[in-house]
Amino acid sequence: MELTWRKRLWKLGDTLFHKMTFAEAATFNVLRLYAGDIPAVPLYENQGFIGLSIKQADWNTIKHDITRPYPLKDNSVDFYQAEDVLEHIPYEALPAVLAEVYRILKPGARMRISVPDYRCDVYANRCQRDSAGNIVFDPDGGGWYRDGKLGGGAHLWFPLWENVKALTDQSPFTKVEFYHYYDENGNSVTRPIDYTLGYVDRTPDHDKRVQDPYRALSIVVDLIK
Repeated sequence: MELTWRKRLWKLGDTLFHKMTFAEAATFNVLRLYAGDIPAVPLYENQGFIGLSIKQADWNTIKHDITRPYPLKDNSVDFYQAEDVLEHIPYEALPAVLAEVYRILKPGARMRISVPDYRCDVYANRCQRDSAGNIVFDPDGGGWYRDGKLGGGAHLWFPLWENVKALTDQSPFTKVEFYHYYDENGNSVTRPIDYTLGYVDRTPDHDKRVQDPYRALSIVVDLIK
């Protein structure tokens, strides 16, 4: 009995202290990557997502800066999700980020992106602006703004449909599907999203702030290889 109890403890310890690696992840039959720390949503655990965090590594998270290349083979990843993370990366660095994700995705696989839409009143009304009315800082997005500079994990750019589309247009992806966003005239567009592929929390389907009236909160787009 004592040996069985100890074996259980050792197994629990292996799970708690095990750190996922790209080499191990590459052996999975289905590989789904999530940019950032994986939220506590059953879908991610049930579908075996592997997180990519700049802060930590654990049993289902690899410590990795997504602006750097992945030690993975071409055409090896089944799905990639970037949820509320790209706005924390300098805009000029993002073409290379998308190109690298394209490289590792399998043909026909997709990258799901969601970023805050700064035409939505929830975001637009809380931001600091300059004398010309341009957004310079989102205080609820984290980080700091001092002497005209952003840092500490702040949102480094403020997504609109146009600047996200510009990124997708110059990416190597062959098909792009926008689901939620505000167009250039400020009209909310909300097309159905298949959440079984990748859950997105900040949408009117899950966030009460934009359910009455039902309107977009995030820019949600799939890029398909």
